[in-house]
Amino acid sequence: MSLDISESTEEARRLAALYELEILDTTPEEDYDNIVALAGQITDTELGMLVFLDQDRVWYKSKMSLPVADGYHNMVFWAFREPSKELFILPDMDTDPRSADHPFVTGPPFLRYAVLVPLVTDEGLILGHLAVGDNKPRELSERALEGLRMLGNQVMSLLKLRVELIKSKKMESESRMALDQINGIFQSAVDAVIITDEDGVICRWNPQAERLFGWPAEEAIGKLFHEIVVPERNHASFWNLRHAYDGKALGSAADLKFEFVAMKRDKTEFDASLGISPTRIDGRLFFIGFASDISARKQITYELDKQKAFYENILNKIPTDIAVFDANHRYVFVNPGAIKNDELRQYIIGKDDFEYAAYRNRDDTVAKLRRAQFQEAKSTGKEIRWQDSIRNADGEVLTTLRRLFPVYDEKGALSLLIGFGIDITDRILMEEKQSALVKQLSAQNTQLLDFCNIVSHNLRGPLINMSMLVEFIEESTDAEEQKLLVSKLNPVIESLNTTFNELVESIQIKQDLEIQSEKIKLKECLQRTLDGLEMEINKSKAKISIDFEEVPVIRYPPKYLSSIFHNLISNALKYHSPDRELRISVKAEKIQDRVILTVKDNGLGIDLIKHHENVFKIGKVFHKHPNAKGLGLYMTKAQVDAMGGTVWVESLPDQGATFFVVFIDQ
Repeated sequence: MSLDISESTEEARRLAALYELEILDTTPEEDYDNIVALAGQITDTELGMLVFLDQDRVWYKSKMSLPVADGYHNMVFWAFREPSKELFILPDMDTDPRSADHPFVTGPPFLRYAVLVPLVTDEGLILGHLAVGDNKPRELSERALEGLRMLGNQVMSLLKLRVELIKSKKMESESRMALDQINGIFQSAVDAVIITDEDGVICRWNPQAERLFGWPAEEAIGKLFHEIVVPERNHASFWNLRHAYDGKALGSAADLKFEFVAMKRDKTEFDASLGISPTRIDGRLFFIGFASDISARKQITYELDKQKAFYENILNKIPTDIAVFDANHRYVFVNPGAIKNDELRQYIIGKDDFEYAAYRNRDDTVAKLRRAQFQEAKSTGKEIRWQDSIRNADGEVLTTLRRLFPVYDEKGALSLLIGFGIDITDRILMEEKQSALVKQLSAQNTQLLDFCNIVSHNLRGPLINMSMLVEFIEESTDAEEQKLLVSKLNPVIESLNTTFNELVESIQIKQDLEIQSEKIKLKECLQRTLDGLEMEINKSKAKISIDFEEVPVIRYPPKYLSSIFHNLISNALKYHSPDRELRISVKAEKIQDRVILTVKDNGLGIDLIKHHENVFKIGKVFHKHPNAKGLGLYMTKAQVDAMGGTVWVESLPDQGATFFVVFIDQ
């Protein structure tokens, strides 16, 4: 019985992790479709899928050549229920009694062979599978299986990023709810609350402002504040006061409060008090004004009490850390955002950070930092910003972005200091996670694309040479000539084998963005390239000069250097001029801490005026040639850039081209 309960709990945890992704019933997404397509390319299979296992059905997030119309299939394949967390191979599904009666085996697409890569969370829960299949039994190389494992890891990285984005959106929604609460307070405030932009144009006008000045909100919004509430004779003096304060507010967050003669819509005048506070919203400066009628002095105390309650109500609802200090750095007010515990919040009033730290049995390091910031704000009269970190009761480090700005009374004396802090712990952690995931995904994509491009490009030359040699052997009737031609196959095959070995090593590179460099003899590395291109060199009768005397050895990734040599030499051979003997010069020289490789030819050249922006872009070709794919120079630049170097070309049409590659010795 305990085993059943354990399995039930495990399944509940698995489903909870799956539902947290919010991926079921979603529309197709290019990232996932590309992964399935790439899995098919790596394994040379026509059938592919990315599936998630719901409680009693299978959801196909992405599929290739599968007859599933709506994304669901109610008949759950037995292998999807397997607890194995490793790559799972089904060698012959037609003879396996567990799968022989599945609709995908008995009918289209007539599955016979499949490989399943489980999608496993960090907690060991299997959410689904990345799978490829074929309609005949077969075997895949270890290299192809390793590629599938890497793609499975990439799917999990995408899913982790998806969860983080969902959490981020939820946080934004909660912030909007907090703003809605503040908006409710704005509408029910006992004072007239007016918000203007930095030019004095009214943006918000609450119901109390309507009652106080007689202007409906729809008529007041969009007008200049001083033009509708200040008598015309006082416009200049009022605006001068506001303008002077605007300049101060840009460098200081101090509030401004003054009395003035106000005017209602019907031109009735009365004495009013106006308090102005600057704030920045989405980088723009706004001013919040609190206006009240002070004509009847007997109501001042009553109005101030209501105003105090109004301000505290706002401050207590704002989800940020807010505290007010007197001129001696003792707490006057603390909101729940700073201290949630009511008892502690009451205790700290009238005390400073050192007394509070002693009461909580905490180290006084943070208290010393805050005292230093307080003294700086007090002495300079300017806003102070800093960031501090403390450990909570659970031992977690909480990081807070803090600001402290002084407030002065009518006589210019320091009255209060207002500080507020925003908890940025989650934001920092989320940014770090997102940055790490994006960096990892970028590296994985680069490695996979690089691998596929090198496979398709670097193997073409040796294979063409082999094909030409075989054709010559078949056409020759002379036994000695055939023997000579067969002997020439060896260096081509050896070059092809070397390239294959390097590619196998490249797919095993760790996903830590570190590409292994080795000490390489330039001449030997170039010779392997020349051996692989021997038939093309002989066919074009190219004369190649090499000068590596100054720099015989360099530390660099072998597969990158071989690829760079191959691309530059093969391009010189491919685009030689039929009007003259092809000459290629390869030279390496050292300038300070840089190694500069120069590959010069006298071939067709490139019209840089026309093609300057496209020389190193993928898929761009500049001459008609049956084997031109536009990958070589793109790959060369990508590999050089990855190692911190640079590459450029100097060329004129029909006068050859000179490629310069700057290596940073690794």
